[in-house]
Amino acid sequence: MALHPAVLADLLDAEVELARSRLGARAFDLHRDGDALLMSLVRPDGSWTLRLDGARYDAEPFDVALVDDDGAVLPVERWIPNLAGGIHPVLGVPWVCVSGTRGYYMHQSHYAERWDAVRYLQRAESLIAHLLAKVGL
Repeated sequence: MALHPAVLADLLDAEVELARSRLGARAFDLHRDGDALLMSLVRPDGSWTLRLDGARYDAEPFDVALVDDDGAVLPVERWIPNLAGGIHPVLGVPWVCVSGTRGYYMHQSHYAERWDAVRYLQRAESLIAHLLAKVGL
């Protein structure tokens, strides 16, 4: 069941506030845009926009993607090296094999794990921290 749009917006705004307070300068431009959280990932080899799609949050985890300026998911070959786990066999898009993401729980190797068991422990802040570490930031 989806949350009322105003409730979802408040929830996502709270996630942004918590992530900014805990991650500090590492989340310098984290912001909510509709049902998504967006931030820049800047490394010596380029810059990318990270999107955590929260349209179904927190009944379901975030969908994570690197996107272009128009919000389209980048092809896997344009992702940060070693971030994408290839093309997801169910979702058909590039995905990140990190607990707390929709692709993780929908992958056959993680069917025994349930989002409901960790949804109050794995907030956007911990997911972003894990993704930043994964890309060396």
